[in-house]
Amino acid sequence: MRVGLLLAATMVLATAASLENVPTDSRLYDDFDLLKTSGLIHSMPSTSRPWTRGECVQLVQEALTTAGVARLAPAQQAALSRLKVEFGSELPAMPARRPTVRIPIRDLGNAQTGCDLFSRARATRDTQRLSLGAVINNRPGHDFAFYERFELTAWNPPIVETLIPRDSSGHHIPGKRVLPWRNIATLENELAYIAFRIPWLRLELGRDEFVWGPAYTGSVMLDDTAPAVDHIQLCASYRNLKFLTFTSLLSRWGLKPRFLAAQRLEVSLWNRLTLGGAMMAVSSWDSLHPDQFGGLINPLIPVYLTTSGSGQHDNLLVGWDAVVYLPQTKVYGQFFMDNWEFNGWKAGPKAAGMQAGAYWAPNLPVEARVEYTRVNAFTYYHRVHWLMYENYLTTLGHPLGPDADQFFATVNVSPNGRLKVTLAGDYTRRGYYNRGGFDRQSYRNPEDSTFLRHHNEFPARGWDTIPDPDTLIEEVDRTLRFSPGFEIRALRDLFVSVSVGLWRSQNYQGVIGRKKTGLDFALEVEYRY
Repeated sequence: MRVGLLLAATMVLATAASLENVPTDSRLYDDFDLLKTSGLIHSMPSTSRPWTRGECVQLVQEALTTAGVARLAPAQQAALSRLKVEFGSELPAMPARRPTVRIPIRDLGNAQTGCDLFSRARATRDTQRLSLGAVINNRPGHDFAFYERFELTAWNPPIVETLIPRDSSGHHIPGKRVLPWRNIATLENELAYIAFRIPWLRLELGRDEFVWGPAYTGSVMLDDTAPAVDHIQLCASYRNLKFLTFTSLLSRWGLKPRFLAAQRLEVSLWNRLTLGGAMMAVSSWDSLHPDQFGGLINPLIPVYLTTSGSGQHDNLLVGWDAVVYLPQTKVYGQFFMDNWEFNGWKAGPKAAGMQAGAYWAPNLPVEARVEYTRVNAFTYYHRVHWLMYENYLTTLGHPLGPDADQFFATVNVSPNGRLKVTLAGDYTRRGYYNRGGFDRQSYRNPEDSTFLRHHNEFPARGWDTIPDPDTLIEEVDRTLRFSPGFEIRALRDLFVSVSVGLWRSQNYQGVIGRKKTGLDFALEVEYRY
């Protein structure tokens, strides 16, 4: 009876739960992945992120119901404990994590605005950084939600602004959208949006990050590696169907404004299988065809209908992914195609990225994962540079970049709820087109017969912009890395992780015949992040 009342109460709350997103880099997604694979969650989680807090509440409720009749290992207990605290305010009779500052809004009953502080630190042998951040949001957020996250970070050694080169998208720290203050600190505002519930849909406007697909090391389709995008998004979700569409503004290329339009559909079957498909286009309008650009800024018009035969400069990208859950095992794969237009712009070669992986999570103090990723040459980097699949010169796909592959494996052992020991390793190869900037990574010469003969090989072979008898036409480097480490949950909201990386590289940094062995060390501390 008690379980039934809890279920009923939670379902009532879940139908009106918060529209606020859980940030894509939250460790809570790993907790959900563990509980789903180990059998505590029966519904199919979405293979696109971010998830709303309302979606998460329903999954937590399922795990709580199942946990009442199951015997959990320390890893499952710790994951469930973290989720109960994080979503306690939206679950009945649960301990909740309270924001640092709460301001009640009396005209709206129990509504309130909150400000929560967080901090992160990371130290390696070369760089150290410490940040203090604040998250501002509202509760409850079942009809309207706003979210804003600021983070002030101090850097050592200082970032010398005068040494930062200008590029096509302006003057900024490479991979970010900001410049340092007095060379020692940065202030970033990467998440800032408002969301509304309207009939059948969730409408979001603002700046946010996206991850599409079930992969672990990074999605070859759409990942959160680059700075977040400013966008307008619509999401429709009903039972086993989910449809996403958004239009976003990317960093400019010189004086050219650029836009990304994307749609994704997910279908879940038998609580075991989820199939996903997506279509995207990076475009810069042609002043002679402003009417054709209208469809790209309208998220309800399919990308294909807008780009096909438009005569504009655009880059059409498509991808598919699948995940299937077997007893205590998750198996997944992803395939992505770049430069796949159906109009007249076919001078350059087509490119693709692919992933496959498996995750094993028995009801034991151990879990394991293997994943293979391969990204062919020129993927993400269009032959027309202002249509590259990037934001602030950082790929919107997998952090490996083009002409590279990686085999990744990890084993986690959790003897208790506060300690996790990790043994991880990877073997990474980077080819001829995985070096330097976009000029070395994009296709530029349609007359290159060498590449046209060898572009399907890995590593790829091709041209170089600098004539040289020793021009590199094969693998740039191969690196084998072994990384043991551990994570301690010192307090409820404090995580400390330490990792040591032992690596050996051949053709180090692209120098043929050069071998190098190294030792990396990293210390990370997160509080309330």
